[in-house]
Amino acid sequence: MTLQRIADHLGVSRTTVSNAYNRPDQLTAELRDRILAEAERVGYLGPNPAGRMLRTGRRNALGLLFTEDLHFVFGDPVMSAFMEGVAETAAHSGTGLTLLPVPAGLPVAESAIPTAAVDGYIVFSVAAEHPALAPIVSSGVPVIVVDEPSRDDLAGFVGIDDRAGATLAAHHLLSLGHQRLGIVTSRLGLRARPGRVDRSEIARADVRVARVRLTAYLDAIAAADLDPDAVPIFEASGNDPDAGRVAATDLLTTAPEVTGLLCVTDQIAIGAVQAAAVSGRSVPDDLSVVGFDDIPRATTWDPPLTTIRQPLVDKGRIAARMLLDATAGQPPRRTILPIGLVERASTGPPRRG
Repeated sequence: MTLQRIADHLGVSRTTVSNAYNRPDQLTAELRDRILAEAERVGYLGPNPAGRMLRTGRRNALGLLFTEDLHFVFGDPVMSAFMEGVAETAAHSGTGLTLLPVPAGLPVAESAIPTAAVDGYIVFSVAAEHPALAPIVSSGVPVIVVDEPSRDDLAGFVGIDDRAGATLAAHHLLSLGHQRLGIVTSRLGLRARPGRVDRSEIARADVRVARVRLTAYLDAIAAADLDPDAVPIFEASGNDPDAGRVAATDLLTTAPEVTGLLCVTDQIAIGAVQAAAVSGRSVPDDLSVVGFDDIPRATTWDPPLTTIRQPLVDKGRIAARMLLDATAGQPPRRTILPIGLVERASTGPPRRG
C-alpha cells in the first residue's frame, strides 16, 4: 500500500494525503481524520521516514554527548536522574534520543559522533578542551550545554550556580565550628590524576564545575580568617564511592586532624563516610561530611548526607525542551536553576577537646 493508492481510493491528491502526516494544519480536521482512518484500515504506516528526512531536513532525534563509558548513563545517579528528564521530554514530543559516549582514550573519529543523524546536541558536563566539541559546534545544528562548558557560540546553557552552592556548603561547616577542613574532589581534567592536589592546579583545571566548587570552598575558608593553603585537597580517580573512599582515606591518613570534609559530589561524599568508618571515625561525631547534588542515595545513606540540592530531573527536562525549541528556530537562552543546602545527619559540631 502506497501513499498514491490511498489518494486514489479517497479521490484526493497525493499531496493532500502527505499533508495529513506532515502538514496537518493545511487540512480540515474532518478530512485529515478521514485520510488517517482509511490509512489505518488498509495498513498504511505513513510516508517513508528516509524520504521525509530528505524532504524536511529533520532527523527527529536528539544527540546526547557525554565523556564517560555507556554504563555511566545507568550507573551514575546524577546522570540517571538527568536522563530521566531528557527521555521524558523527548518522548512527549515524539522525538528519538541518540546516546553519544566519548570515554577517555576513544578517538572522536572512532566514536558515534561523525555518523550521528540528529537535529541537535545536548552536551552533558564536558571539559572545555575536549576534542569532541569541535565537530559538534561545526555541524551547524543547535547545541545546548548542561553544566559545562559555558560558551557564547553554543545555542543555550542549563546549569546551577556552583559557586553559590559550594559557598553554602563551606559556610555550613564553618558555622558549626569546624576549623580543620579537607576537600575531596572528582577529576579536575580530561583524565584523573588521583592524589594530593596543589592549589596551583585548581586555576588550570579543565573541568569547570570542579574548579568553581573548589575555588568557592577555599574562598569561604579564607573569608573565615583561616589559611586556605593549609587545607588538604585530594583528587579521586573517578566520581564513584569507591574512588571517593580511597581519596578520603589518603586525606585522613595524611591529615588526621581534619574534622570536616567538603566533597565535590555526593558520590565522593558517600565514599568519604566509608573511609571514616574504615579509619575508626564516627560521622558526624569525629568527622562531618558534606556532599553536593542530593542524589536519591543521599537520603538513605547511613547517616543521611548533608548536601547541596540541585533539581537533577528538571535539568534534563529543561535541556531537552530548550534543544527542541532551538531546532524550531527559537533563540538561545541561558537558564540557571535553584539550589539549596539540605542539612542531614552527616554533619555536626566538632568534638570538643
